Amino acid sequence: MQGKKTEFLSSVGETAVYAMLGLAVGLAVGAVVGIFGKGVEFFTDFGIAHFDLYVWFLPAVGILTVAMGKLWGKDGIGMAAAFRASRGEEEGFPLRNALFQFAGTWSAHLFCASVGREGAAIQIGAAIGNGIGRTIPMRGADRNLIVAGMAAGFSALFGTPVCALVFVLEVTVVGGIRLRALTASAVSSFTAYFVAGLCGLSHSEPVIGNIPSFSLSIIPSLFAIGVCFGLTGLLFCVIRKSAGLFFRSAIKNPYVRVAAAGILLSCLLWLTSGRYSGLGTNLIEAALTGEKVYAFDWLVKILFTAVTLSVGFLGGEVTTFFAAGACLGAVLGNTFGLSPELAACLGYAAVFGAATNTLFAPIFLCCEIFGGDLIVHATIVCIVAYLFNFGHSVYNQTRIREDIVTRVVRRIGTKSSDLPLKKQ
Repeated sequence: MQGKKTEFLSSVGETAVYAMLGLAVGLAVGAVVGIFGKGVEFFTDFGIAHFDLYVWFLPAVGILTVAMGKLWGKDGIGMAAAFRASRGEEEGFPLRNALFQFAGTWSAHLFCASVGREGAAIQIGAAIGNGIGRTIPMRGADRNLIVAGMAAGFSALFGTPVCALVFVLEVTVVGGIRLRALTASAVSSFTAYFVAGLCGLSHSEPVIGNIPSFSLSIIPSLFAIGVCFGLTGLLFCVIRKSAGLFFRSAIKNPYVRVAAAGILLSCLLWLTSGRYSGLGTNLIEAALTGEKVYAFDWLVKILFTAVTLSVGFLGGEVTTFFAAGACLGAVLGNTFGLSPELAACLGYAAVFGAATNTLFAPIFLCCEIFGGDLIVHATIVCIVAYLFNFGHSVYNQTRIREDIVTRVVRRIGTKSSDLPLKKQ
Protein backbone atom coordinates (compact mmCIF):
# COMPACT_ATOMS: atom_id res chain seq x y z
CA MET A 1 0.00 0.00 0.00
CA GLN A 2 2.82 2.34 0.95
CA GLY A 3 4.53 1.57 -2.38
CA LYS A 4 1.44 2.47 -4.38
CA LYS A 5 1.07 5.73 -2.47
CA THR A 6 4.69 6.62 -3.12
CA GLU A 7 4.30 5.80 -6.82
CA PHE A 8 1.16 7.95 -7.02
CA LEU A 9 2.85 10.92 -5.37
CA SER A 10 5.84 10.51 -7.67
CA SER A 11 3.56 10.51 -10.72
CA VAL A 12 1.70 13.61 -9.53
CA GLY A 13 4.97 15.40 -8.86
CA GLU A 14 6.35 14.52 -12.28
CA THR A 15 3.15 15.73 -13.96
CA ALA A 16 3.41 19.01 -12.06
CA VAL A 17 7.02 19.42 -13.20
CA TYR A 18 5.99 18.83 -16.83
CA ALA A 19 3.22 21.41 -16.46
CA MET A 20 5.83 23.97 -15.38
CA LEU A 21 8.15 22.93 -18.20
CA GLY A 22 5.26 23.29 -20.64
CA LEU A 23 4.72 26.81 -19.32
CA ALA A 24 8.38 27.64 -19.97
CA VAL A 25 8.24 26.18 -23.47
CA GLY A 26 5.01 28.05 -24.23
CA LEU A 27 6.45 31.37 -23.08
CA ALA A 28 9.61 30.94 -25.17
CA VAL A 29 7.97 29.54 -28.29
CA GLY A 30 5.06 32.00 -28.15
CA ALA A 31 7.45 34.96 -28.11
CA VAL A 32 9.76 33.61 -30.82
CA VAL A 33 6.96 32.44 -33.13
CA GLY A 34 5.16 35.73 -32.53
CA ILE A 35 8.21 37.51 -33.96
CA PHE A 36 8.48 34.94 -36.73
CA GLY A 37 4.82 35.35 -37.72
CA LYS A 38 5.03 39.12 -37.77
CA GLY A 39 8.11 38.78 -39.97
CA VAL A 40 6.28 36.50 -42.40
CA GLU A 41 3.46 39.04 -42.69
CA PHE A 42 5.90 41.90 -43.26
CA PHE A 43 8.05 40.14 -45.85
CA THR A 44 5.01 38.77 -47.68
CA ASP A 45 3.43 42.21 -47.98
CA PHE A 46 6.73 43.79 -48.99
CA GLY A 47 7.40 41.10 -51.61
CA ILE A 48 3.92 41.42 -53.12
CA ALA A 49 4.29 45.21 -53.25
CA HIS A 50 7.43 44.75 -55.36
CA PHE A 51 6.30 41.54 -57.04
CA ASP A 52 7.37 42.31 -60.62
CA LEU A 53 10.98 42.72 -59.50
CA TYR A 54 11.40 40.42 -56.50
CA VAL A 55 9.90 37.29 -58.03
CA TRP A 56 12.91 36.99 -60.35
CA PHE A 57 15.28 36.54 -57.39
CA LEU A 58 13.58 33.26 -56.44
CA PRO A 59 16.24 31.00 -58.07
CA ALA A 60 19.04 32.74 -56.14
CA VAL A 61 17.14 32.36 -52.87
CA GLY A 62 16.68 28.66 -53.60
CA ILE A 63 20.41 28.16 -54.17
CA LEU A 64 21.25 29.91 -50.89
CA THR A 65 18.65 27.87 -49.00
CA VAL A 66 20.00 24.57 -50.32
CA ALA A 67 23.57 25.67 -49.54
CA MET A 68 22.54 26.55 -45.98
CA GLY A 69 21.06 23.10 -45.49
CA LYS A 70 24.09 21.35 -46.97
CA LEU A 71 26.57 23.26 -44.82
CA TRP A 72 24.81 23.40 -41.45
CA GLY A 73 21.85 21.03 -41.64
CA LYS A 74 23.65 17.70 -41.69
CA ASP A 75 21.82 16.51 -38.58
CA GLY A 76 18.53 16.82 -40.46
CA ILE A 77 16.03 19.63 -40.91
CA GLY A 78 12.40 19.44 -41.87
CA MET A 79 9.22 18.03 -40.40
CA ALA A 80 10.35 14.41 -40.83
CA ALA A 81 13.47 15.09 -38.74
CA ALA A 82 11.36 16.75 -36.03
CA PHE A 83 9.02 13.74 -35.91
CA ARG A 84 11.94 11.32 -35.68
CA ALA A 85 13.45 13.32 -32.84
CA SER A 86 10.13 13.34 -30.96
CA ARG A 87 10.06 9.53 -31.16
CA GLY A 88 13.68 9.17 -30.06
CA GLU A 89 14.82 7.90 -33.45
CA GLU A 90 17.33 10.78 -33.77
CA GLU A 91 19.53 12.52 -31.24
CA GLY A 92 17.59 15.72 -30.68
CA PHE A 93 16.57 18.58 -32.94
CA PRO A 94 19.29 21.29 -32.84
CA LEU A 95 18.41 24.87 -31.95
CA ARG A 96 20.12 26.11 -35.11
CA ASN A 97 17.23 24.57 -37.07
CA ALA A 98 15.10 27.45 -35.77
CA LEU A 99 17.54 29.89 -37.38
CA PHE A 100 17.30 27.97 -40.67
CA GLN A 101 13.54 28.33 -40.62
CA PHE A 102 13.68 32.05 -39.93
CA ALA A 103 16.13 32.68 -42.76
CA GLY A 104 14.66 30.24 -45.28
CA THR A 105 10.97 31.01 -44.74
CA TRP A 106 11.34 34.79 -44.50
CA SER A 107 13.39 34.91 -47.69
CA ALA A 108 10.97 32.59 -49.50
CA HIS A 109 8.06 34.89 -48.70
CA LEU A 110 10.02 38.04 -49.48
CA PHE A 111 10.67 36.72 -52.97
CA CYS A 112 7.10 35.50 -53.52
CA ALA A 113 7.47 31.71 -53.22
CA SER A 114 4.27 29.70 -52.95
CA VAL A 115 4.83 28.19 -49.49
CA GLY A 116 3.20 28.19 -46.10
CA ARG A 117 4.63 28.91 -42.67
CA GLU A 118 3.37 26.30 -40.21
CA GLY A 119 6.18 23.83 -40.93
CA ALA A 120 8.68 26.48 -39.95
CA ALA A 121 6.75 27.44 -36.79
CA ILE A 122 6.43 23.80 -35.69
CA GLN A 123 10.15 23.21 -36.26
CA ILE A 124 11.05 26.40 -34.39
CA GLY A 125 8.96 25.12 -31.50
CA ALA A 126 10.54 21.68 -31.68
CA ALA A 127 14.05 23.16 -31.60
CA ILE A 128 13.27 25.36 -28.60
CA GLY A 129 11.51 22.52 -26.78
CA ASN A 130 14.46 20.21 -27.38
CA GLY A 131 16.87 22.91 -26.22
CA ILE A 132 15.01 23.30 -22.93
CA GLY A 133 14.50 19.54 -22.54
CA ARG A 134 18.19 18.74 -22.89
CA THR A 135 18.92 20.83 -19.79
CA ILE A 136 16.41 18.90 -17.65
CA PRO A 137 17.81 15.83 -15.82
CA MET A 138 14.68 13.75 -16.42
CA ARG A 139 14.44 10.72 -18.66
CA GLY A 140 12.65 11.53 -21.93
CA ALA A 141 12.31 15.24 -21.15
CA ASP A 142 13.87 16.30 -24.44
CA ARG A 143 11.44 14.17 -26.50
CA ASN A 144 8.38 15.21 -24.52
CA LEU A 145 9.28 18.89 -24.79
CA ILE A 146 9.89 18.58 -28.53
CA VAL A 147 6.23 17.59 -28.81
CA ALA A 148 5.23 20.44 -26.48
CA GLY A 149 7.25 22.89 -28.57
CA MET A 150 5.58 21.71 -31.77
CA ALA A 151 2.15 22.25 -30.22
CA ALA A 152 3.18 25.71 -29.04
CA GLY A 153 4.50 26.69 -32.49
CA PHE A 154 1.28 25.65 -34.24
CA SER A 155 -0.92 27.31 -31.62
CA ALA A 156 0.99 30.59 -31.63
CA LEU A 157 0.90 30.87 -35.40
CA PHE A 158 -2.71 29.92 -36.10
CA GLY A 159 -4.40 30.85 -32.83
CA THR A 160 -5.95 27.40 -32.40
CA PRO A 161 -4.60 25.92 -29.14
CA VAL A 162 -6.90 22.89 -28.97
CA CYS A 163 -6.31 21.95 -32.60
CA ALA A 164 -2.56 22.41 -32.11
CA LEU A 165 -2.53 20.08 -29.11
CA VAL A 166 -4.54 17.36 -30.83
CA PHE A 167 -2.62 17.75 -34.10
CA VAL A 168 0.85 17.13 -32.67
CA LEU A 169 -0.36 14.18 -30.62
CA GLU A 170 -1.91 12.65 -33.74
CA VAL A 171 0.98 13.21 -36.14
CA THR A 172 3.86 12.34 -33.83
CA VAL A 173 2.22 9.29 -32.20
CA VAL A 174 3.69 9.91 -28.80
CA GLY A 175 2.81 6.45 -27.74
CA GLY A 176 -0.13 5.77 -25.76
CA ILE A 177 -0.65 8.86 -25.15
CA ARG A 178 2.16 9.67 -22.64
CA LEU A 179 0.67 11.74 -19.81
CA ARG A 180 3.87 13.76 -19.49
CA ALA A 181 3.85 14.81 -23.14
CA LEU A 182 0.12 15.52 -22.98
CA THR A 183 0.48 17.73 -19.91
CA ALA A 184 3.43 19.70 -21.24
CA SER A 185 1.84 20.09 -24.68
CA ALA A 186 -1.50 21.29 -23.31
CA VAL A 187 0.11 23.93 -21.11
CA SER A 188 2.56 25.07 -23.79
CA SER A 189 -0.14 25.29 -26.46
CA PHE A 190 -2.41 27.62 -24.49
CA THR A 191 0.51 29.63 -23.13
CA ALA A 192 1.98 30.21 -26.59
CA TYR A 193 -1.44 31.25 -27.90
CA PHE A 194 -1.71 34.10 -25.37
CA VAL A 195 1.96 35.11 -25.60
CA ALA A 196 1.86 35.36 -29.41
CA GLY A 197 -1.17 37.63 -29.09
CA LEU A 198 0.72 39.88 -26.68
CA CYS A 199 3.53 40.04 -29.25
CA GLY A 200 1.06 41.49 -31.75
CA LEU A 201 0.45 38.41 -33.89
CA SER A 202 -3.21 38.67 -34.88
CA HIS A 203 -5.45 35.84 -36.01
CA SER A 204 -8.35 36.25 -38.41
CA GLU A 205 -11.83 35.50 -37.14
CA PRO A 206 -14.06 35.19 -40.21
CA VAL A 207 -17.78 35.58 -39.67
CA ILE A 208 -19.69 33.02 -41.72
CA GLY A 209 -23.42 33.22 -42.27
CA ASN A 210 -25.75 30.84 -44.05
CA ILE A 211 -25.08 27.83 -41.82
CA PRO A 212 -28.06 25.49 -42.25
CA SER A 213 -29.36 23.65 -39.21
CA PHE A 214 -28.34 20.02 -39.17
CA SER A 215 -30.89 17.53 -40.50
CA LEU A 216 -30.97 14.09 -42.06
CA SER A 217 -31.47 15.59 -45.51
CA ILE A 218 -28.07 17.28 -45.47
CA ILE A 219 -26.07 14.12 -44.61
CA PRO A 220 -25.73 12.86 -48.23
CA SER A 221 -24.35 16.26 -49.30
CA LEU A 222 -21.86 16.30 -46.43
CA PHE A 223 -20.78 12.75 -47.23
CA ALA A 224 -20.30 13.47 -50.93
CA ILE A 225 -18.29 16.63 -50.42
CA GLY A 226 -16.25 14.88 -47.70
CA VAL A 227 -15.24 12.26 -50.28
CA CYS A 228 -14.00 15.04 -52.57
CA PHE A 229 -11.99 16.63 -49.77
CA GLY A 230 -10.47 13.30 -48.79
CA LEU A 231 -9.39 12.55 -52.35
CA THR A 232 -7.95 16.08 -52.61
CA GLY A 233 -5.80 15.45 -49.55
CA LEU A 234 -4.67 12.16 -51.06
CA LEU A 235 -3.90 13.95 -54.33
CA PHE A 236 -1.69 16.46 -52.55
CA CYS A 237 0.28 13.66 -50.88
CA VAL A 238 0.79 11.93 -54.23
CA ILE A 239 1.80 15.14 -56.02
CA ARG A 240 4.13 16.21 -53.22
CA LYS A 241 6.01 12.90 -53.14
CA SER A 242 5.96 12.43 -56.93
CA ALA A 243 7.37 15.93 -57.48
CA GLY A 244 10.25 15.17 -55.15
CA LEU A 245 11.04 11.90 -56.91
CA PHE A 246 10.77 13.48 -60.34
CA PHE A 247 13.09 16.41 -59.67
CA ARG A 248 15.64 14.30 -57.80
CA SER A 249 15.83 11.79 -60.65
CA ALA A 250 15.72 14.38 -63.45
CA ILE A 251 18.36 16.72 -62.01
CA LYS A 252 20.89 15.11 -59.68
CA ASN A 253 22.74 18.25 -58.62
CA PRO A 254 20.66 19.96 -55.88
CA TYR A 255 21.91 23.45 -56.79
CA VAL A 256 21.09 23.06 -60.48
CA ARG A 257 17.75 21.51 -59.52
CA VAL A 258 16.61 24.39 -57.31
CA ALA A 259 17.90 26.99 -59.78
CA ALA A 260 16.09 25.43 -62.75
CA ALA A 261 12.88 24.98 -60.78
CA GLY A 262 13.21 28.50 -59.39
CA ILE A 263 13.38 29.97 -62.89
CA LEU A 264 10.32 27.96 -63.93
CA LEU A 265 8.40 29.02 -60.83
CA SER A 266 9.34 32.68 -61.27
CA CYS A 267 8.03 32.66 -64.83
CA LEU A 268 4.78 30.92 -63.91
CA LEU A 269 4.15 33.13 -60.87
CA TRP A 270 4.75 36.23 -63.00
CA LEU A 271 2.40 34.96 -65.73
CA THR A 272 -0.35 34.41 -63.14
CA SER A 273 0.23 37.91 -61.68
CA GLY A 274 1.16 36.56 -58.26
CA ARG A 275 -2.24 35.01 -57.59
CA TYR A 276 -0.56 31.85 -56.26
CA SER A 277 2.36 33.52 -54.47
CA GLY A 278 2.81 33.45 -50.74
CA LEU A 279 0.55 31.81 -48.20
CA GLY A 280 -2.64 31.71 -50.25
CA THR A 281 -4.60 33.88 -47.82
CA ASN A 282 -5.91 35.85 -50.80
CA LEU A 283 -7.54 32.66 -52.09
CA ILE A 284 -8.93 31.80 -48.65
CA GLU A 285 -10.46 35.25 -48.28
CA ALA A 286 -12.01 35.07 -51.74
CA ALA A 287 -13.53 31.65 -51.03
CA LEU A 288 -14.96 32.60 -47.64
CA THR A 289 -16.41 35.93 -48.72
CA GLY A 290 -18.01 34.82 -51.98
CA GLU A 291 -15.54 36.56 -54.29
CA LYS A 292 -14.47 35.11 -57.63
CA VAL A 293 -12.81 31.71 -57.30
CA TYR A 294 -11.75 29.79 -60.39
CA ALA A 295 -12.50 26.09 -60.68
CA PHE A 296 -8.78 25.31 -61.00
CA ASP A 297 -7.46 27.55 -58.18
CA TRP A 298 -7.21 24.71 -55.66
CA LEU A 299 -5.21 22.46 -57.99
CA VAL A 300 -2.83 25.17 -59.22
CA LYS A 301 -2.04 26.24 -55.65
CA ILE A 302 -1.28 22.62 -54.73
CA LEU A 303 1.03 22.23 -57.73
CA PHE A 304 2.95 25.43 -56.98
CA THR A 305 3.51 24.54 -53.33
CA ALA A 306 4.42 20.91 -54.03
CA VAL A 307 7.07 21.86 -56.57
CA THR A 308 8.46 24.73 -54.47
CA LEU A 309 8.99 22.57 -51.39
CA SER A 310 10.19 19.53 -53.34
CA VAL A 311 13.19 21.30 -54.84
CA GLY A 312 14.55 22.70 -51.56
CA PHE A 313 12.73 25.87 -50.48
CA LEU A 314 11.64 26.14 -46.84
CA GLY A 315 8.16 26.89 -45.56
CA GLY A 316 5.14 24.69 -45.02
CA GLU A 317 2.10 23.10 -46.56
CA VAL A 318 -0.75 23.64 -44.11
CA THR A 319 -1.86 27.05 -45.35
CA THR A 320 -1.95 25.57 -48.83
CA PHE A 321 -4.27 22.87 -47.50
CA PHE A 322 -6.49 25.61 -46.12
CA ALA A 323 -6.47 27.54 -49.39
CA ALA A 324 -7.02 24.52 -51.62
CA GLY A 325 -9.82 23.18 -49.42
CA ALA A 326 -11.58 26.54 -49.19
CA CYS A 327 -11.38 27.12 -52.95
CA LEU A 328 -12.58 23.61 -53.77
CA GLY A 329 -15.45 23.95 -51.30
CA ALA A 330 -16.52 27.26 -52.79
CA VAL A 331 -16.55 25.66 -56.24
CA LEU A 332 -18.40 22.48 -55.21
CA GLY A 333 -20.85 23.94 -52.70
CA ASN A 334 -23.73 24.62 -55.05
CA THR A 335 -23.20 21.26 -56.78
CA PHE A 336 -23.91 19.43 -53.52
CA GLY A 337 -26.68 21.71 -52.33
CA LEU A 338 -24.56 23.60 -49.80
CA SER A 339 -23.82 27.30 -49.66
CA PRO A 340 -20.34 28.05 -51.09
CA GLU A 341 -19.33 29.76 -47.84
CA LEU A 342 -20.26 26.73 -45.72
CA ALA A 343 -18.55 24.33 -48.11
CA ALA A 344 -15.44 26.54 -48.09
CA CYS A 345 -15.28 26.38 -44.28
CA LEU A 346 -15.62 22.60 -44.30
CA GLY A 347 -13.03 22.23 -47.05
CA TYR A 348 -10.63 24.52 -45.17
CA ALA A 349 -10.51 21.98 -42.33
CA ALA A 350 -11.18 18.66 -44.08
CA VAL A 351 -8.43 18.90 -46.72
CA PHE A 352 -5.98 19.77 -43.95
CA GLY A 353 -7.06 16.64 -42.07
CA ALA A 354 -6.95 14.41 -45.14
CA ALA A 355 -3.51 15.61 -46.24
CA THR A 356 -2.00 15.16 -42.77
CA ASN A 357 -3.95 11.95 -42.01
CA THR A 358 -5.46 13.42 -38.84
CA LEU A 359 -9.05 13.01 -37.72
CA PHE A 360 -9.73 15.05 -34.59
CA ALA A 361 -7.45 18.03 -35.28
CA PRO A 362 -9.44 19.31 -38.30
CA ILE A 363 -12.72 19.07 -36.39
CA PHE A 364 -11.35 21.24 -33.60
CA LEU A 365 -9.77 23.54 -36.17
CA CYS A 366 -13.12 24.15 -37.86
CA CYS A 367 -14.81 24.91 -34.56
CA GLU A 368 -12.03 27.21 -33.31
CA ILE A 369 -11.87 29.18 -36.56
CA PHE A 370 -15.52 29.27 -37.65
CA GLY A 371 -17.47 28.60 -34.47
CA GLY A 372 -19.02 25.68 -32.63
CA ASP A 373 -22.20 25.75 -34.72
CA LEU A 374 -20.30 23.77 -37.35
CA ILE A 375 -19.27 20.89 -35.10
CA VAL A 376 -21.76 18.34 -36.46
CA HIS A 377 -21.17 19.30 -40.09
CA ALA A 378 -17.40 19.28 -39.58
CA THR A 379 -17.40 15.95 -37.77
CA ILE A 380 -19.20 14.15 -40.60
CA VAL A 381 -17.14 15.74 -43.37
CA CYS A 382 -13.80 15.25 -41.61
CA ILE A 383 -14.53 11.59 -40.80
CA VAL A 384 -15.40 10.91 -44.44
CA ALA A 385 -12.35 12.82 -45.68
CA TYR A 386 -10.15 10.88 -43.26
CA LEU A 387 -11.48 7.59 -44.60
CA PHE A 388 -11.03 8.58 -48.23
CA ASN A 389 -7.40 9.64 -47.96
CA PHE A 390 -6.70 5.90 -47.52
CA GLY A 391 -4.10 6.34 -44.81
CA HIS A 392 -1.75 8.65 -46.72
CA SER A 393 -0.03 11.66 -45.19
CA VAL A 394 2.21 14.38 -46.52
CA TYR A 395 4.36 13.74 -43.44
CA ASN A 396 6.40 10.61 -42.78
CA GLN A 397 4.49 9.24 -39.84
CA THR A 398 5.04 6.11 -37.74
CA ARG A 399 1.79 4.53 -36.71
CA ILE A 400 1.45 2.25 -33.70
CA ARG A 401 -0.63 -0.62 -35.00
CA GLU A 402 -0.52 -2.97 -32.03
CA ASP A 403 -3.92 -3.52 -30.53
CA ILE A 404 -4.61 -4.17 -26.87
CA VAL A 405 -4.81 -7.95 -27.36
CA THR A 406 -1.38 -8.04 -28.97
CA ARG A 407 0.12 -6.08 -26.08
CA VAL A 408 -1.48 -8.35 -23.49
CA VAL A 409 -0.30 -11.50 -25.28
CA ARG A 410 3.22 -10.14 -25.53
CA ARG A 411 3.26 -9.23 -21.84
CA ILE A 412 1.93 -12.64 -20.81
CA GLY A 413 4.48 -14.33 -23.05
CA THR A 414 7.29 -12.33 -21.49
CA LYS A 415 6.21 -13.15 -17.97
CA SER A 416 5.72 -16.85 -18.71
CA SER A 417 9.16 -17.07 -20.24
CA ASP A 418 10.65 -16.03 -16.92
CA LEU A 419 9.02 -18.97 -15.12
CA PRO A 420 11.04 -22.18 -14.54
CA LEU A 421 10.18 -24.95 -16.94
CA LYS A 422 8.28 -27.88 -15.52
CA LYS A 423 10.39 -31.00 -15.37
CA GLN A 424 9.25 -33.83 -17.62
